[in-house]
Amino acid sequence: MLFAAVFLFLVLPQSSLRIEVLADHQPVAGATVRVAGTPYLTDRGGVVIAPVSSGTIRIEVTRKGFLTVSKDVAITGSPQQPITVTLDPEPTHEEEITVSATRTDKRLEDQPMRVEVLVREEIEEKMLMTPGDIVMMLNEMGGMRVQATSPALGAASVRVQGMRGRYTRVLSDGLPLFGEAGGLGLLQIPPMDLGQVEVIKGVASALYGAGAMGGVIDLISRRPAAVPEREILLNQSTRGGTDAVLWYSSPLPNQWGVTFLGGGHFQQLRDVNDDTWADL
Repeated sequence: MLFAAVFLFLVLPQSSLRIEVLADHQPVAGATVRVAGTPYLTDRGGVVIAPVSSGTIRIEVTRKGFLTVSKDVAITGSPQQPITVTLDPEPTHEEEITVSATRTDKRLEDQPMRVEVLVREEIEEKMLMTPGDIVMMLNEMGGMRVQATSPALGAASVRVQGMRGRYTRVLSDGLPLFGEAGGLGLLQIPPMDLGQVEVIKGVASALYGAGAMGGVIDLISRRPAAVPEREILLNQSTRGGTDAVLWYSSPLPNQWGVTFLGGGHFQQLRDVNDDTWADL
C-alpha cells in the first residue's frame, strides 16, 4: 500500500493551468487550447483549466478567424498557475477583379493614343496655296492620301494608311457632322475657320464607331479672340479656279463669342489631258 501511494504521488498531476484567451480585451469562447497535445475548449468566459505536470509544456491556441498562437510555459508548481493568451485577427485580403476588353486595367477613354496635330500656323501656310479646300493640307500629311471619286462634282475620300475612304471618320469639333468621308463637297471645306486639325492614324473604332477603322480626322474650329478679327482672302488659280473667303469673329458679353464664315468658289470646266473628260 505504501508503494502504491508513493507511485500515485509521483505520477498524478499536482498543479493546473488557468488559461484565459482574449481578443481585443474580450474573452474568446469556443477556442481550442492544446496543452501538451490534449485539446480543451474555452468556456463563455474564455477560460480553460487544464491539469499539468511539472516541467515545461507547450500551449497552442486556435480559433477560426484568428491567428494561431503557440507558447512554451514553465510550470512553477503552484496549485493553479494563470496564463493569458491574446489572439490577433487574421488579416483580410481583398481581391479586386477588373474585367476589360484590353490587356490593361485602364478605362478605354484613358488609353494612350497617337494623335497628330496640325496647328494654325501650318493651316495658314496650306491655305495660301489652296484656300478653297483642305486637300493640300491632308495630302501633305504622312500616311494620308486624298482620292477623287468624282472630279466634276467635287467628291473625294481620304485614305489613311491605304484603307478605303469609307473607313475614315471625319469629325467637326468631335461630332460627325459631315457624314461619310465620301460625301459631296466634303473636301471643299475652306480651312480659314479651322483652329487646328487632329488626325488619328489607325483603328479607332472602339471610340468612334465602325466608320473609324482606318482613322479619324477631327476639324477643330477657330475660337473668337478677345478682340474682333476680320480676314478676307481672294485667290485665282491658273486652272480657272476662283475663291473669295471672308472670316469675322467678335467677343460677346458673359464669355460668349460669335464667328462668321462666308465664301464663294468657282471652277471653270477644264480638260487637262484632252480626253474629252473633265478633270476639273
